Amino acid sequence: MTFTVELVLKSYMPKQLEKGMWFITKLHQGTLKEYSEIWALDKLPIEPMEDFILKNGAPVEPYLIYGDDVVAHPHHIGWWDEGPEHDDLRDIELKDVNLIINEYDGYVEIEIDEHDFAHEEVLSPILYADKVTICAPETYNEEDDDDEGPWLCGACNGSGYGSTPDTTCLVCKGEGEVYDEKDDNDYDLDDNS
Repeated sequence: MTFTVELVLKSYMPKQLEKGMWFITKLHQGTLKEYSEIWALDKLPIEPMEDFILKNGAPVEPYLIYGDDVVAHPHHIGWWDEGPEHDDLRDIELKDVNLIINEYDGYVEIEIDEHDFAHEEVLSPILYADKVTICAPETYNEEDDDDEGPWLCGACNGSGYGSTPDTTCLVCKGEGEVYDEKDDNDYDLDDNS
Protein backbone atom coordinates (compact mmCIF):
# COMPACT_ATOMS: atom_id res chain seq x y z
CA MET A 1 0.00 0.00 0.00
CA THR A 2 1.27 3.48 -0.80
CA PHE A 3 0.67 6.56 1.33
CA THR A 4 1.24 10.25 0.61
CA VAL A 5 3.79 12.08 2.76
CA GLU A 6 5.83 15.25 2.32
CA LEU A 7 9.52 15.44 1.45
CA VAL A 8 10.91 18.30 3.53
CA LEU A 9 14.44 19.68 3.26
CA LYS A 10 15.68 20.83 6.68
CA SER A 11 18.77 22.99 7.02
CA TYR A 12 21.50 22.32 9.56
CA MET A 13 24.82 23.86 10.54
CA PRO A 14 27.71 21.48 9.80
CA LYS A 15 31.08 21.43 11.58
CA GLN A 16 32.72 21.52 8.15
CA LEU A 17 31.69 21.36 4.50
CA GLU A 18 31.88 17.99 2.77
CA LYS A 19 31.43 16.82 -0.81
CA GLY A 20 27.91 15.62 -1.50
CA MET A 21 26.15 18.03 0.88
CA TRP A 22 22.87 19.36 -0.56
CA PHE A 23 22.02 23.04 -0.96
CA ILE A 24 18.96 24.90 -2.27
CA THR A 25 19.02 27.80 -4.68
CA LYS A 26 15.82 29.73 -5.45
CA LEU A 27 15.70 30.82 -9.08
CA HIS A 28 13.53 33.56 -10.61
CA GLN A 29 12.21 34.61 -7.19
CA GLY A 30 9.01 36.64 -7.22
CA THR A 31 8.04 35.61 -10.75
CA LEU A 32 5.70 32.99 -12.17
CA LYS A 33 8.80 31.01 -13.21
CA GLU A 34 10.08 30.71 -9.61
CA TYR A 35 11.45 27.31 -8.70
CA SER A 36 13.97 25.68 -6.40
CA GLU A 37 17.10 23.86 -7.48
CA ILE A 38 18.63 21.36 -5.10
CA TRP A 39 22.28 20.74 -5.86
CA ALA A 40 25.17 18.84 -4.30
CA LEU A 41 28.57 20.23 -3.38
CA ASP A 42 30.94 18.59 -5.88
CA LYS A 43 34.18 20.13 -4.59
CA LEU A 44 35.18 21.91 -1.43
CA PRO A 45 35.20 25.69 -1.77
CA ILE A 46 38.35 27.76 -1.30
CA GLU A 47 36.53 30.39 0.74
CA PRO A 48 35.87 29.92 4.46
CA MET A 49 32.78 27.88 5.38
CA GLU A 50 31.05 30.88 6.96
CA ASP A 51 31.39 32.94 3.76
CA PHE A 52 30.18 30.04 1.61
CA ILE A 53 27.11 29.49 3.83
CA LEU A 54 26.39 33.22 3.93
CA LYS A 55 26.31 33.23 0.12
CA ASN A 56 24.63 29.82 -0.52
CA GLY A 57 22.69 29.11 2.67
CA ALA A 58 23.15 26.21 5.05
CA PRO A 59 23.15 22.65 3.70
CA VAL A 60 19.89 20.68 3.83
CA GLU A 61 18.91 17.09 4.50
CA PRO A 62 15.77 15.28 3.30
CA TYR A 63 13.10 14.03 5.71
CA LEU A 64 9.77 12.39 5.02
CA ILE A 65 7.08 14.00 7.18
CA TYR A 66 3.42 13.19 7.85
CA GLY A 67 1.74 15.87 9.95
CA ASP A 68 4.11 16.49 12.85
CA ASP A 69 5.74 13.05 12.62
CA VAL A 70 9.03 12.20 10.94
CA VAL A 71 8.38 9.07 8.88
CA ALA A 72 11.91 8.70 7.50
CA HIS A 73 15.27 10.31 8.31
CA PRO A 74 17.93 11.21 5.72
CA HIS A 75 19.78 7.88 6.01
CA HIS A 76 16.55 6.03 5.01
CA ILE A 77 15.99 8.00 1.80
CA GLY A 78 15.80 5.98 -0.42
CA TRP A 79 14.79 3.99 -3.43
CA TRP A 80 13.05 5.64 -6.39
CA ASP A 81 10.23 3.64 -7.99
CA GLU A 82 9.46 4.79 -11.52
CA GLY A 83 6.16 2.92 -11.63
CA PRO A 84 4.60 -0.41 -12.55
CA GLU A 85 6.19 -0.46 -16.01
CA HIS A 86 9.70 -0.65 -14.45
CA ASP A 87 10.82 -3.72 -12.51
CA ASP A 88 13.84 -2.26 -10.72
CA LEU A 89 14.21 0.29 -7.96
CA ARG A 90 17.14 2.69 -8.11
CA ASP A 91 18.77 5.11 -5.70
CA ILE A 92 16.99 8.43 -5.56
CA GLU A 93 18.90 11.16 -7.39
CA LEU A 94 18.93 14.94 -7.19
CA LYS A 95 16.87 15.14 -10.39
CA ASP A 96 14.14 13.15 -8.60
CA VAL A 97 14.30 15.45 -5.57
CA ASN A 98 14.05 18.50 -7.84
CA LEU A 99 11.06 16.92 -9.59
CA ILE A 100 9.35 16.22 -6.25
CA ILE A 101 9.93 19.76 -4.94
CA ASN A 102 9.00 21.65 -8.11
CA GLU A 103 6.35 19.48 -9.77
CA TYR A 104 4.63 17.85 -6.80
CA ASP A 105 5.09 20.56 -4.14
CA GLY A 106 7.16 18.15 -2.08
CA TYR A 107 4.55 15.37 -1.90
CA VAL A 108 5.49 11.77 -2.62
CA GLU A 109 4.11 8.33 -1.98
CA ILE A 110 5.90 5.69 0.05
CA GLU A 111 5.23 2.02 0.66
CA ILE A 112 3.82 1.44 4.13
CA ASP A 113 2.84 -1.59 6.19
CA GLU A 114 -0.88 -1.88 5.49
CA HIS A 115 -1.55 -4.03 8.57
CA ASP A 116 0.07 -1.57 11.01
CA PHE A 117 -1.82 1.32 9.48
CA ALA A 118 -5.20 -0.45 9.43
CA HIS A 119 -5.02 -1.91 12.94
CA GLU A 120 -2.82 0.46 14.93
CA GLU A 121 -2.99 3.64 12.82
CA VAL A 122 0.81 3.62 12.73
CA LEU A 123 2.54 4.85 9.60
CA SER A 124 5.38 2.33 9.20
CA PRO A 125 7.32 2.62 5.94
CA ILE A 126 8.52 -0.65 4.45
CA LEU A 127 12.32 -0.68 4.24
CA TYR A 128 14.35 -2.58 1.63
CA ALA A 129 18.06 -2.66 2.46
CA ASP A 130 17.31 0.00 5.12
CA LYS A 131 15.79 2.45 2.60
CA VAL A 132 12.25 3.71 1.99
CA THR A 133 10.74 3.26 -1.47
CA ILE A 134 9.51 6.58 -2.87
CA CYS A 135 7.46 7.34 -5.98
CA ALA A 136 5.64 10.29 -7.52
CA PRO A 137 2.06 10.87 -6.33
CA GLU A 138 -0.55 8.63 -7.96
CA THR A 139 2.06 6.40 -9.60
CA TYR A 140 0.05 3.49 -8.28
CA ASN A 141 -3.65 4.31 -8.35
CA GLU A 142 -4.81 1.44 -6.16
CA GLU A 143 -8.49 2.26 -6.58
CA ASP A 144 -8.25 1.43 -10.29
CA ASP A 145 -6.77 -2.00 -9.51
CA ASP A 146 -9.74 -2.97 -7.34
CA ASP A 147 -12.44 -1.47 -9.57
CA GLU A 148 -13.27 -4.30 -11.98
CA GLY A 149 -17.02 -3.69 -12.09
CA PRO A 150 -19.80 -4.26 -12.50
CA TRP A 151 -20.98 -0.71 -13.11
CA LEU A 152 -24.47 0.47 -13.86
CA CYS A 153 -24.97 0.68 -17.59
CA GLY A 154 -24.75 4.30 -18.71
CA ALA A 155 -26.99 3.75 -21.72
CA CYS A 156 -30.05 2.57 -19.74
CA ASN A 157 -29.08 3.83 -16.24
CA GLY A 158 -29.21 0.25 -15.00
CA SER A 159 -32.81 -0.46 -16.05
CA GLY A 160 -31.89 -2.98 -18.75
CA TYR A 161 -34.46 -1.48 -21.13
CA GLY A 162 -33.74 -0.16 -24.58
CA SER A 163 -35.42 2.80 -26.24
CA THR A 164 -38.84 1.26 -25.50
CA PRO A 165 -39.87 -0.90 -22.54
CA ASP A 166 -40.34 -3.98 -24.72
CA THR A 167 -36.71 -3.94 -25.99
CA THR A 168 -33.52 -4.68 -24.09
CA CYS A 169 -30.59 -2.33 -23.85
CA LEU A 170 -28.01 -3.04 -26.55
CA VAL A 171 -25.10 -2.12 -24.29
CA CYS A 172 -25.80 -4.31 -21.26
CA LYS A 173 -28.11 -6.78 -23.07
CA GLY A 174 -30.84 -6.24 -20.46
CA GLU A 175 -28.61 -6.94 -17.46
CA GLY A 176 -28.41 -3.33 -16.27
CA GLU A 177 -24.68 -3.74 -15.48
CA VAL A 178 -21.51 -3.70 -17.53
CA TYR A 179 -18.05 -5.06 -16.74
CA ASP A 180 -15.88 -3.20 -19.22
CA GLU A 181 -15.33 0.54 -19.38
CA LYS A 182 -16.43 1.12 -22.97
CA ASP A 183 -17.84 4.51 -23.68
CA ASP A 184 -21.57 4.47 -24.38
CA ASN A 185 -20.82 6.35 -27.60
CA ASP A 186 -19.06 3.21 -28.87
CA TYR A 187 -22.45 1.57 -29.42
CA ASP A 188 -25.20 2.36 -31.90
CA LEU A 189 -28.12 2.92 -29.54
CA ASP A 190 -30.65 3.50 -32.33
CA ASP A 191 -30.64 -0.18 -33.30
CA ASN A 192 -33.62 -1.80 -31.50
CA SER A 193 -32.99 -5.37 -32.64
